[in-house]
Amino acid sequence: MIIAPSILNADNLNLQKDIKQAITAGISRFHIDIMDGHFVPNLSYGPELVSDFRQEFPASQLEIHLMSDKPDVLVPAFVKAGADMVELHYEAMDEDELNHWLDYLRQNQVNAGLVLNPDTPVTVLEKFMSKLDQVLLMTVYPGFGGQKFIPESRERIAQAVKLLKMADKKIPLEVDGGINGETAGLAKAAGAEIFVAGSYIFKNGNIAGQIKELEAILK
Repeated sequence: MIIAPSILNADNLNLQKDIKQAITAGISRFHIDIMDGHFVPNLSYGPELVSDFRQEFPASQLEIHLMSDKPDVLVPAFVKAGADMVELHYEAMDEDELNHWLDYLRQNQVNAGLVLNPDTPVTVLEKFMSKLDQVLLMTVYPGFGGQKFIPESRERIAQAVKLLKMADKKIPLEVDGGINGETAGLAKAAGAEIFVAGSYIFKNGNIAGQIKELEAILK
């Protein structure tokens, strides 16, 4: 089981400090939400932050959750900035374009992830499994942190896991949205392996304590 803290909910004025605390607590992977103000109604970070993160914390794994329908501009920029993985939204482009960018990522030695919104049937995964290194199921609607876990997500997680087991390689399933001490256990029971947590880790006082608490739940 892997915890990937979302820095979207960290203290932007003390971001380096919050990241260091998470690393000290044992975190090796971070989830960076990129929102373009168009595909989702919010704005967040750009490639420069990822480049700075890579330079300051070179041992960390950086997964980029790209909430944008402008992949031609942003995917190459985040690859150049040092992303280890870029996760693309199925809903952000047509399937031919999605295939193109999944191929582009793999050609550039960057892991390729596919993100599905809560309303998207998990069966679409069957079309892309040969090109995927990871699948991210949204358990809230994307665009804002701090939302509540959608209860129906448990069934979708189980369905997705069943499909992914049919692939020729192991493809881990990640969940993002409303993950806390209760919902992490529900998602794990349904088959999730990677857990994005933002508010739970960064908005509840002691960062290390929240990480250890979540680790204990996921054992």
